[in-house]
Amino acid sequence: MKNAFTGPIAWMAQNHVAANLLMFILLAGGLIMIATSVRQEVFPDFEVDMVVINVPYPGASPAEVESGIILAVEEALEGIDGIKEVTSVAIEGLATIQAELFFDADKPQVASDIQNAVDRISTLPDDAED
Repeated sequence: MKNAFTGPIAWMAQNHVAANLLMFILLAGGLIMIATSVRQEVFPDFEVDMVVINVPYPGASPAEVESGIILAVEEALEGIDGIKEVTSVAIEGLATIQAELFFDADKPQVASDIQNAVDRISTLPDDAED
């Protein structure tokens, strides 16, 4: 009597060794493809949405740093498109201004605009470094 079942599943049910060999080949091929095409990084690339401006002012108190540097830099950054928020910290001898950028801002252009705005400031104290 002839077997009523035909097709690939019936063939694999009758040929156990061939089915296992085919399974092993497909698994090995998949593992090889994954191993060669998946990109693994220890330190992934990412873009920082922040521009940090540090201005050393040796020997100045935090109040002098704020009045002499931070207020002038914040005023220069006010009209630049692409800046979401400006945060400043005045410590003894150093002013740190962080400009957080919008997600969709043209980061190189905004950074260039910030650099140009800071370079145009002429009211910084003489002792403040570039």
